[in-house]
Formats: sequence, C-alpha cells, structure tokens
Amino acid sequence: MILDDLLQFSDSQALTATAVSTNIVDLGAVRDIGTGESLYVVVNVEVAFTDAGSDSTITVALQGDSTTTITPDGTQDLFIIPALAAAGSVYIARLDPGAAPLAYRYLQLNYTATNGNLTTGTVSAHIAHNIDKYVSYADNITIS
Repeated sequence: MILDDLLQFSDSQALTATAVSTNIVDLGAVRDIGTGESLYVVVNVEVAFTDAGSDSTITVALQGDSTTTITPDGTQDLFIIPALAAAGSVYIARLDPGAAPLAYRYLQLNYTATNGNLTTGTVSAHIAHNIDKYVSYADNITIS
C-alpha cells in the first residue's frame, strides 16, 4: 500500500475527547474519486486507548464540505473504535463513491468520543488503495 501525505487525515493524533482530524483532504476542483478502484479510510491505533470506565468509544465519521471551514454539508459514519483498543488495531471502511461527503471538495474525519473517560489514545488515518496488503507494525524506536 502506498500512502500519500495529501490523503492523510491524522498523523499520530492524540484522541481523549471529541475532535476533528488535524488535516483536511482537498479532492481538487475537478475529480472523479473512486472510479474503477476501491478506496478506503484506514485508521491505525498507534497508542492504545485507555479508559477509566472501560466503556468509552470513538465513532469515526467522514465529513465533506465545499469550503475548508467544514460545517459539514455531508456526513457518513464509518466505524466505531471500542474502549481499550490496542496499539496496532486497524479499522477500515470502504468509501462509496456515491456517498454524500464525496460530493464535496474538502474532507475531514470527525472523532466523536462517548462517555468522556479516555485518558490516552493516538491514531493515524488516511485514504488508501489496495488495503489487502496493509500490515501495521509497532514502532521499533527507542529514544533515550
């Protein structure tokens, strides 16, 4: 799988409350997204979610708008990340080319936290193609 920085929603974004992705994807003025090939939103949990009550969840939704100040004009729920999701967990949703958010130029992800007990959790998210070869590995970095 090849990742493109221009298709990245979140890069090691900490989530402990409701938030939107740090990046907005600009599909461009003229486009035909999804023609002929399946595209996916992939969210990788990089730092495990911890939760005082073990009952919080994060609902991930794709939002679209015609301006960069997304209000949004179209929304599609993609999936729910459960409480205590482990590092390395991967959540994937196929993009429907006819879905409401994709009718707009600008896209972002909305992460909605429920129960508000999250204390840690970090994700990276992007639009990808050919996800059947996607494998998530733990970082092998030691900083001293």
